[in-house]
Amino acid sequence: MNLSEFELIHRIRHQRPTAPDRVLLGIGDDTAAVRPTPGMALLVTTDTFVEGTDFDTAFSTWQQIGWKSMAANVSDIAAMGGLPLYALTTLCLPDCRTAEEIDGLHEGMDRLIDHIDLSISIIGGDLSGITGPTVISITLIGETEPEHILKRSGARVGDYVCVTGHLGASEAGLRLLQHTRQQPDRSLLEPYADTIAKHLSPVPRVQEGRLLADSGFVHAMIDISDGLSSDALHIGHGSRVGLSIHADALPITAETKAAAQTLQVDPVKLAMQSGEEFELLCTIDPNQVESLASRMADQTGLSLTPIGEVVAESEGFSWIDTNGIHLLRAEGYEHFR
Repeated sequence: MNLSEFELIHRIRHQRPTAPDRVLLGIGDDTAAVRPTPGMALLVTTDTFVEGTDFDTAFSTWQQIGWKSMAANVSDIAAMGGLPLYALTTLCLPDCRTAEEIDGLHEGMDRLIDHIDLSISIIGGDLSGITGPTVISITLIGETEPEHILKRSGARVGDYVCVTGHLGASEAGLRLLQHTRQQPDRSLLEPYADTIAKHLSPVPRVQEGRLLADSGFVHAMIDISDGLSSDALHIGHGSRVGLSIHADALPITAETKAAAQTLQVDPVKLAMQSGEEFELLCTIDPNQVESLASRMADQTGLSLTPIGEVVAESEGFSWIDTNGIHLLRAEGYEHFR
């Protein structure tokens, strides 16, 4: 590092935009202070990105790494139907990191915040030297109306299982990038720009989460960070219900299907196991799915697709394709596995 700790803090502090009035104390004191919104519940989440495990500088810029590390936390708040407001960023930096790389990291965070048109203030954090890989940890604080908090444990038998956007692209994008790292033919990536962008610069679904929570017709919700199969099971186990997923209903773009063909993998399996999609998986009153999907398309331009049903716990977890009924297993990403 070519700056001291306090020089870097000064640099970060003075590159931040002016904090809104609700931030009473931001970067520079022992702790931050914010004015809570009366009547709102606070939502608090944290996520850690470790170099070599969660990101690879061989095919990610520091701007993309900053974007994605912030997006992962924003998506957790979105999954609760909340609005993200304040972030604390902790950076553990080896000597080889430069001030310019840290600038890029924060620039990426700011780009994500601007892209989703939110007022998220970075109000503090911590810096530390480390002998191992770079570690980025963000704590994000948001808020929502207490009556609109959506948990993963509220699914009801008869609900439709629905998902925003499309699936499989993040895993496909990662595999394409890994393939070109081993065989550096960048022309392979050209037809798959949107698929790769879903992995490098995913967009959390904050507006969509707020719409779903405010409707009153969504009973459980989670963001797809570990993979559809794994996160669907989180809802099922948390709600003590069974699930039936229809493979032919999974929303997979033509580009992702083409990428799967290039990679010689089954697009349905990609969609089932692809982590870091940051789409919203929810269960909805079946009589309200069509109207909610129409509202979401009108207000955000994003699709809401029914992909299955909530069934009795005794019926277990399954997915169905033209070959029959199969046991739904957790095939997404899991730390320590």
